[in-house]
Order: sequence, then C-alpha cells, then structure tokens
Amino acid sequence: MNAQKDPSHPCAWRVTDDDGVVHNVFCSAGANTAADAIAALSPASQPNVVIPADIIAERNKRLSIGFDHDFGDSRGVHRIGTTESDMRGWSEVTSIAQAAILAGDPDAEITIATDTGTVAVTATEWQSVLTAAHAFRQPIWQASFTLAAMDPIPADYADDSYWS
Repeated sequence: MNAQKDPSHPCAWRVTDDDGVVHNVFCSAGANTAADAIAALSPASQPNVVIPADIIAERNKRLSIGFDHDFGDSRGVHRIGTTESDMRGWSEVTSIAQAAILAGDPDAEITIATDTGTVAVTATEWQSVLTAAHAFRQPIWQASFTLAAMDPIPADYADDSYWS
C-alpha cells in the first residue's frame, strides 16, 4: 500500500491498496500521516461489520444445499438439488409440466436428475416437488429479509438460530 496527500482536500490521503484500489482516508479517521492513512485501511483496524451482501451470500449458500423429497412409493426419497444450475433445470421442467397440465395431460412423464439419481415424475408430481421446495426455501428467504432489516446485523448472522 502507498499513501499520497490528496491535493484537493486539506486533510485527506489517497491510499492505493495492494489490489490497486484507491481509497480516500480523512484526518477524522485519525490519518494525520501517510502511515496513519495506511494503518486505517489495515484489516486489523476495520471493525467486523456485517453488511447485507454477507446475508445474501449466506442465504444463497443455504438455498443451494437441496432438500429431501419422498415420492411416497418405490422411488423413495430423493435429494433434490437446488444449486443455480439445478434451478435452471427446474425452470425447464416447470415449463414442461405446466404445458402438459394445460394441454390436458397431467400424467405426462418427465425424467429428472436428482442428487440421488434419475427419476421419472408426472407433470402433476412435479407440482408436489415445487410445493416441497416452497416449504424448504421460503423460510430461508424470510430469515434473510429479517436479518437484513436488523440494525446492526448480528455478527453471528450465520448461526442456525437465525435461519430456522
């Protein structure tokens, strides 16, 4: 890191960090010298402040872990994947299932890949998977909204107690 006096402000420093990002550090942050300005940006001097992006990252992590769905027959329980890639597949399966139902063919079979293996579902059964997904995903979304509205956001925001 290096610091240069900011010529446009009587009490400011322009600090370039190791990634080339330029930060303005003011005397009010205790930066009276170049060394002070650099020290003000060091990780040890930064408070551990949780921001909404931290909540979003935790929400995305939790949304992507998947859930178990019991088909209630010989197919048994399958782990339903919910990564971003899985969700793109869900979109396609949902469109196919809806089209089949609207065309009067609710028993149309669609082969899907779960984290357990491939399995055939009917268009109507896919709606049951979507209902189970709602029960799994909606509480995670709600918890993220609740946490993001807190001021301050708790430092232990990733603790399961906030998410269940």
